[in-house]
Amino acid sequence: MRFIFLVSTLFNVILSQSNPVSFSSNIGSIARAGEVINIEILASMEDKWHIYSVHKITEGPLPTEISISGDVIGSIGPIIEPEPKYVFDPGFDSETYYHEGDTKFSLFSRLKRDLQPGKYPINIEIYYMVCNERLCYPPKVKNDVVYVEVEEGSARSDRTSFALLNNQSGNNNSQIDNSLLGILILAFGGAIISWIMPCVYPMIPIIISFFGKMSEEKNVSRFTIASFYGLGIAGTFVAIGLGVSILSWGVTDIAAKSRYANIGNFIATDPFLNLGLGILFIFFALWMFGIINVNIAGKLVNKTDQAGQSSKSAYLGAFLLGVAFSITSFSCTVPVVGTLLVVAATGTAGGMLTSLYGMIVYGLVFAAPFVALSFFPKALDKIPNSGSWMETLKISFGFIEIAAAVKFLWVPDLEWSIGLLPRNVVLIIFIIIGTALIGYLAGLFSIGSSSNVKPFRLGRGRIVGVLFTLFFLYPITMSVVHPPTYHYDGMPRLMDEFIEALVPPPPTEDEIAREEGWFVDQYDEALEEAYRTKKPLFIDFTGVYCANCRVMERRVFPQNEVKEQLDKMVLARLYVDKKDSLSEVYSKMQFERYNQATQPYYVILDPFDESTLADTGGYIPKGFSQFLEKGANKFSKRDYNEK
Repeated sequence: MRFIFLVSTLFNVILSQSNPVSFSSNIGSIARAGEVINIEILASMEDKWHIYSVHKITEGPLPTEISISGDVIGSIGPIIEPEPKYVFDPGFDSETYYHEGDTKFSLFSRLKRDLQPGKYPINIEIYYMVCNERLCYPPKVKNDVVYVEVEEGSARSDRTSFALLNNQSGNNNSQIDNSLLGILILAFGGAIISWIMPCVYPMIPIIISFFGKMSEEKNVSRFTIASFYGLGIAGTFVAIGLGVSILSWGVTDIAAKSRYANIGNFIATDPFLNLGLGILFIFFALWMFGIINVNIAGKLVNKTDQAGQSSKSAYLGAFLLGVAFSITSFSCTVPVVGTLLVVAATGTAGGMLTSLYGMIVYGLVFAAPFVALSFFPKALDKIPNSGSWMETLKISFGFIEIAAAVKFLWVPDLEWSIGLLPRNVVLIIFIIIGTALIGYLAGLFSIGSSSNVKPFRLGRGRIVGVLFTLFFLYPITMSVVHPPTYHYDGMPRLMDEFIEALVPPPPTEDEIAREEGWFVDQYDEALEEAYRTKKPLFIDFTGVYCANCRVMERRVFPQNEVKEQLDKMVLARLYVDKKDSLSEVYSKMQFERYNQATQPYYVILDPFDESTLADTGGYIPKGFSQFLEKGANKFSKRDYNEK
């Protein structure tokens, strides 16, 4: 009894050692209902100690997790952190990103719009692991409470946007800026792609000529006519962006009242919404292929066009004609605009801001050639003539739309555990789509009206398209042919992250272990199986965030001489650092039975009396097979047939 008390006391001492990191939290100022607040969390670490990044997560150490809860929370925005330091960790075989010294995290949250004045609590939970060069303490949870004071009054316009508040806070982190930059690039590129669509590109010289005719009839400069025409185009898309923004604002409230953190999370994970988006993108693809044709708002186009033609005002007439052209161009631009709006709605700056911002950029860039070429009409002689290359481009985008549909469809498949679109199936579908695109570009088959183009010619554009497709197919193929992680570690990180965003998550270490016959966090079941089969029980006391554990499991266990010995045993992998009560049980078991608290630690048991046949710990690439053989030999010498 004294021994058990002593062991328990020592175990508690280990868990309650002085913490080399401390946290403090505060809220900047008094807020109003519907406004975004900034919760600042300061982590102060002792010299040579560090915690890991919130966002830059790799397959290695425990990322810092910060969460908030409270009745006042309407929606939760991004967590902002300083740029972390990084170093390559050979144990995890990857870069690890960490913070040291004094580090400030900012978490943005929008208050509910129906709050009454008063003081409200907000609960903060920080889950973290602190390490130095030699060791890591077990993951810990820090709980804190801060109070936000809500005053009377409507929400102030400069405090309703996650992005605006971040700029005012002076935080140097660029996460939100990067989100807006990504939308800018996508909107800019999407507008350029729209220029060369079959329903837009051939119309450019016709419209420029129309500007000259209208200029003479209305006695207004060509540039003025073009400017108002461009405003009509841009205004149409801005109106679409504004409409989606208002819808995003409403969906944000729906998301906040459900299990979703914000609209971005809602769009990324809601199975019904993703199913709808998947069907929509299949529709877009069939549209691009010319298999289906829909006349969008035909009556609206006719009325707008008639109003523009009959208007006595040159400015209003040009504006309305620009609106009419924008609506007409939807037959080609809807897939591009739809993709942009979906991506924009998931932006870290908030769906309302990014949707409107994206459409403003798209509309202005889309209208730019009409205004610019009215200034320099002779430049029309230098642009390529319209032709079959536009149809080729349109069909190529159809294949991309199918791939986008698959990306959305695997979300409900994963959420509802249907099993039709696991990771490797999705990767193979992407390979099939890419191969089909290459076949189309190489002239092996035709789709839609492109089948009427004779004779076939493999031009430079098609060759570039083939090479571009092969560039993306290579890492996707490598992700399929490199089990068991289904993850090709040799590809550049940017491409790696791009692929990971398109496919379901890879199997976890636990799933892989179970496929290989391990009992994961199932000591009693493993012991029973060892007893039934009369085999020794091999226990791997491991940790999710243990670098040496991963090295042993990935590099030592697969060795032939080691695997040969492991095949003679029942295998159990017991985690001691997960955020659950079972890990606490196994952690205590390791310490109380073997007086050890480090990982990895390996034990070979006799399942009949749970006596130890052999045990060892640490990173031991050499001699590990001899250790296993020693335990197996001890077990074989026992007369277990009589037990």
